[in-house]
Amino acid sequence: MAIQWSLVLFTAIAGAGAWLFACVGASEFKTFGTKAVWPSSIVALVLLIIGGFASLSHLSHPERVFGALGHPTSGIFTEALLLGLTALCVIVYMVLLKRETGEKARKVLAVVGIILAVVFMFACGSSYMMASRATWNSIALPLGYLGTAAASGCSLYLLMCAIVKDDGAMGFAGLASTGAGAAATVLSLVFGCTSGAAFGSDAPVFWVVVVVCGGLVPAVCGWLARKGGDKTLAYAAIACAGGLAGSIAFRAVMWMVGTAVMNCFGITL
Repeated sequence: MAIQWSLVLFTAIAGAGAWLFACVGASEFKTFGTKAVWPSSIVALVLLIIGGFASLSHLSHPERVFGALGHPTSGIFTEALLLGLTALCVIVYMVLLKRETGEKARKVLAVVGIILAVVFMFACGSSYMMASRATWNSIALPLGYLGTAAASGCSLYLLMCAIVKDDGAMGFAGLASTGAGAAATVLSLVFGCTSGAAFGSDAPVFWVVVVVCGGLVPAVCGWLARKGGDKTLAYAAIACAGGLAGSIAFRAVMWMVGTAVMNCFGITL
């Protein structure tokens, strides 16, 4: 089945941005360094915007998106709503952060941002669940979306901390990357086994890029980077590259193992 790259990039990029902000939100409840909070918030917002434009590029007539948004029960409406709410949450948080006010309000926004990161990615994955596509009609799909987005976003936060040398936050960032990478590994394997991606012709891509790069690399590199040191930036960069590659590959593999409806009637494209 043809890969819809605009949709792949939408959820991969926006998912990384949402989970990057989730890590920023978690920092509101810790006493470690906060040097990476502001630049990470900016990057998170940029990724959400880029992801939104990637989604629009899927439409042959992007100007007609408002027609789709007029139907609250559609998947497009749900995804757009969650994307908009997440972006709004980031913007308000940045305003409060810049003014150095509203500590309690920032904590509320932090909690909302974490919840939205989970709901947003799960909703994106669940919108593909349908009885007409057996390989997609499983709870393993949205869970895989969630896990791979978490790995890419948490490893990106690790990279941001390493770039700005926020040594106080490296411990948390490293553990977040490790935990998210482990979750991505397990959830990707569940989807791979239930959909057949782990055993078919697409197995090399699944095992090498999705499982190893997208799950194990962020987990291992996050663990190695958690204590800082001369190689911290290198570990963080590798973790981030692996997490993003795995997140994109997971979504691409989803399309590769999908069966077109026409095939059920003996029609091939």
